[in-house]
Amino acid sequence: MDLEIKEALDSAKTTLNEVKKAQADLSEQLAVLEEKKASGEDVTDIKSRIEDSRNELTELGEAVTDLTKKMSAGRQEEKSLGRIIAEQKNFKDRILGRETVEVKDITSASFGTITLPAGARRGNRGMIAPVNQALFLRDIIPSASTSAAVIEYLQESGYTNAAATVAAGAQKPQSELTFAAKQAAMVKMAHFFRINEETLDDVDGLEAYINQRGLYGLLLKEEAEVLNGTGAANRVDGLIKNSTAYNNALIPGTTPENAMDDIRVAIAQVADADLIASAVVMNHLDAAALDLAKDKDGRYLHPAFAGNTAWGLPVVRTKGLPQGKFIVGGFVGNTLLWQRKGIEIRRSTEDRDNFVTNKVTILLEERIQLETLRPEGIVHGDLTVAPAGTGG
Repeated sequence: MDLEIKEALDSAKTTLNEVKKAQADLSEQLAVLEEKKASGEDVTDIKSRIEDSRNELTELGEAVTDLTKKMSAGRQEEKSLGRIIAEQKNFKDRILGRETVEVKDITSASFGTITLPAGARRGNRGMIAPVNQALFLRDIIPSASTSAAVIEYLQESGYTNAAATVAAGAQKPQSELTFAAKQAAMVKMAHFFRINEETLDDVDGLEAYINQRGLYGLLLKEEAEVLNGTGAANRVDGLIKNSTAYNNALIPGTTPENAMDDIRVAIAQVADADLIASAVVMNHLDAAALDLAKDKDGRYLHPAFAGNTAWGLPVVRTKGLPQGKFIVGGFVGNTLLWQRKGIEIRRSTEDRDNFVTNKVTILLEERIQLETLRPEGIVHGDLTVAPAGTGG
């Protein structure tokens, strides 16, 4: 497993380097385009090359997404959680009246819904499954399992690079590298709900109920906590807390005019910290606004963005980040989402008055924590509001 992770990391770093080069090439081509337009020259050829570069960035962004997904810990295969539990047909007749199922690092699931009156059954019609928000944050942050109750690591807090040429026999320059010791206790996230015993007779119904109301709800809150956790007691040491403020004046002679400008400058800010940006995180409504941005002729400004890439990087669209905010991060090799034991699902007929009311309590819980090695590689800030009439 360690070898597989190393190979995936190496492959991701190679692809990110290609993205960085493609970004630089596209920036140069855009600069040439502006110069030719200003001088009145024919820009047909350069437009064609820019479109090719944009397509290349889109393909590289999709490659990064695939690679980061591979680095996430193993997914549940074959049977879903709900079916594994539901097929324990005789659990309600056992003396203790409870069962536990553990699943490592759930990253996605097919979610359904269930609303059944007590004792009601509808043959084999099954349930109508609404579409829910996809959970993508785990796809860009590498994850690992641990048996530790507290994560201890060193976070880089300062670096002075004094490396230089040195004459024979001369004193060598001294660089400085400082660390801050970090301790972060694993944080428990959990919730429970009660259902009628009669529902257990409907395997498909129970599976949908657990998947939709249980796992989805837990992972939705997990995503928000990984982003916004304060690091206080019983809180995740979140990304925003371990981030660096966006510097919109970083590039000389350039003032960001819209959200796409902000993302590109933030990518440069991550590179300025000697890291490689691997993903963008935005509120889903801000991302939709970029999808819909048009020029004065009604043409979409960012057709590649609709494919969930921006400047060649995958874009996470989430409800966990407030509108108007964004994150550009060098996540690979810099962050790690730790999970202790995996997600547990427990059920019991002994909770409160369950026995006499024919109820079953289902409890879902997990323990997680986030490790961030270099905060300067996680850039967080406000999106620039485009001037009226520019399309964003």
